[in-house]
Amino acid sequence: MSLFMKAWEQAGGPAIQIPTGRRDGLVSTASNVRFPVDEMIKLFSSKGLSLNDLVTLSGAHTIGTAHCSAFSEGKLTLIDRSLDRSYADELMKQCPAGSSPFVTVTHDPETSFTFDNKYYRNLLDHRGLFQSDSVLLNDYRTRKRVEDFANDQVCFFESWGQSFLKLTSIEVKTGDEGEIRRCCSGRNM
Repeated sequence: MSLFMKAWEQAGGPAIQIPTGRRDGLVSTASNVRFPVDEMIKLFSSKGLSLNDLVTLSGAHTIGTAHCSAFSEGKLTLIDRSLDRSYADELMKQCPAGSSPFVTVTHDPETSFTFDNKYYRNLLDHRGLFQSDSVLLNDYRTRKRVEDFANDQVCFFESWGQSFLKLTSIEVKTGDEGEIRRCCSGRNM
């Protein structure tokens, strides 16, 4: 089992048996996703993932951190205007204009080291860090699933296991394609 999966379980996430030794691509880009739900659905669908997978896999934002630049435009302007005002004010304090590009905030301020369904409860309270999170609450096709997961962690965990397994099977590299990384955060040198 990978170190990532062990850490996941230690954070309270469900145990998922996934194939190991898969090869990673050589190109990785981190860009802020500011799409409407229609574009996210189209992107997920192009990879063989469903609307349910979109809402489920977004739940990964229950743990981890994000650089301030991922959700602000650098001049104390938050990209997402639908945020709870006190939450938005707190984010702007943590990420003032001109702050270092290395400044980060937690995705989930209350349980940032626990894999749980708090992410979905945060969305219901308009405390989704990314605009791509907030749109899940605001779209009639995804809102019900957000509500289901906010109210039932077991339901979220069961769906997570299925969706994550599907995700690990997308565009699997073989032969000389990609590499098996010694450290998951970057290419082998």
